[in-house]
Amino acid sequence: MGIALALMIVCSKISFLVGAIPITLQTFAVFICSLILGWKASIIFIVYTALGLIGLPIFSSGGGFAYIYAPSFGFIISFIPASLIIGIASKSDKRYLKYITSLCGLLLINVIGVAYMYFIYNYYMETQKSLLTIIQIGVLPFILKDIVVAAVSCIIYSRIKIVLDKNE
Repeated sequence: MGIALALMIVCSKISFLVGAIPITLQTFAVFICSLILGWKASIIFIVYTALGLIGLPIFSSGGGFAYIYAPSFGFIISFIPASLIIGIASKSDKRYLKYITSLCGLLLINVIGVAYMYFIYNYYMETQKSLLTIIQIGVLPFILKDIVVAAVSCIIYSRIKIVLDKNE
């Protein structure tokens, strides 16, 4: 699990700032860790979130408790339930189920992330942004990358699973 946490931290630091939310490889870490570790991957994302909130600069733009006021923090929170969904389905023998569940996990990440962003912008920052504007800020610049990452993660997992099954 330590390696998975390290992967998440490294994927968080590989970032390119695009508007309010940086483009990172965090969703890759969520998908691949959840597929490999199953529901236990959610523990990694709980630890990751806790470590970032206590001040370790492991989030894409730093860390600390004040990070909860960042519009993008909802996406970090969403990694926990998304990893549960993806992880539970990862144990199925049906390959297509992994792809569908990964897309459902991505949908959950975006729903929670957008809802949190909407709340922060409209109630904490009092900037009055519409839901459509929030989607344009928080989802549209990233959705194609995230769909590709979900699919690539499933492909990588199918290759890794062969090796993992031999070692059991």
